[in-house]
Amino acid sequence: MAAVQVAGSLLCGPPREASREPPREPTPEQDDGFRRLSARLCALRPDDSSSARTEIHLLFDQLISENYSEGSGVAPEDVSALLVQACRLVPLNQNHLVSKVSQLIHHLLNRLQLPMSG
Repeated sequence: MAAVQVAGSLLCGPPREASREPPREPTPEQDDGFRRLSARLCALRPDDSSSARTEIHLLFDQLISENYSEGSGVAPEDVSALLVQACRLVPLNQNHLVSKVSQLIHHLLNRLQLPMSG
């Protein structure tokens, strides 16, 4: 299976400045929506409680429903960090969440046309 190349740290953190592409002009809604949801997801810690699973499920749904487009200003490094965190949060015995994180990966990579390395 192909994996997203994670630049730098695998932890969620501030967006990186190093980019060879010219800066994109995101709309405030696109950039803020992703950043807000990403910050909420990155603030979570692995927890197998019912309330934690519900919160993760809702965040995944919100991330999937965001209207992303190529050139939206969402940096590939930020998406990689978010996906790493999302995978860390999902207990493998929770089939529904595993399915949901797979949908999120597919959705973000397709909508943002991010390169993949294997």
